[in-house]
Amino acid sequence: GFVRLGSPLGEEPVPLGVGWLFADVTGQKTAEKDGAQVRFRYQQLHRADRAAAECENSLEAATLQLDFALAGFADHALVDLVDDAGRLIRIAATPEGEPGPCRPLPANAVPVGYGTGHPALQAIERLGTVRASLGTQDPAEPESRARTDAWAAARRWPPGTVHGLAAALSSRGRTVGVLHFLDRQSTRLNS
Repeated sequence: GFVRLGSPLGEEPVPLGVGWLFADVTGQKTAEKDGAQVRFRYQQLHRADRAAAECENSLEAATLQLDFALAGFADHALVDLVDDAGRLIRIAATPEGEPGPCRPLPANAVPVGYGTGHPALQAIERLGTVRASLGTQDPAEPESRARTDAWAAARRWPPGTVHGLAAALSSRGRTVGVLHFLDRQSTRLNS
């Protein structure tokens, strides 16, 4: 806004100039953006709950929930369940290429075989979530792309993955598996 500047000591009002007043609206705009994102996610999960209630089996309901949860959050999702021997078996995944719907994998899946310190194993150990990030990479550089793919392959994640969030899945007091949310170059996972 503008304010006219004048002297109260003069007999006649003499303009001395104009002052500008500024207000920082960054906090307000950030709060509006965050609020819109929370509302969008809430609406997505509400719709997912209604759709999952119509599913006949639990795996179909879980993958449907993931399809709704991925929108505006991550590019890919993976679901690993703990088998009777305590190993993690991948039972559902989104396609490795472009983002798509999460689908169950064939029933004859083999153990994933994560290495020591993998975010999935840490999530199970902590009974919570674990983030992993390669950091910012320039996708135009061939060396950067190779480093990104090697990092993702070492974690048994789709090529191009640079950010991951592994969350332990629990049911009735015991850990039943791990859910992975994975992101590619363009965005960063939000909590």
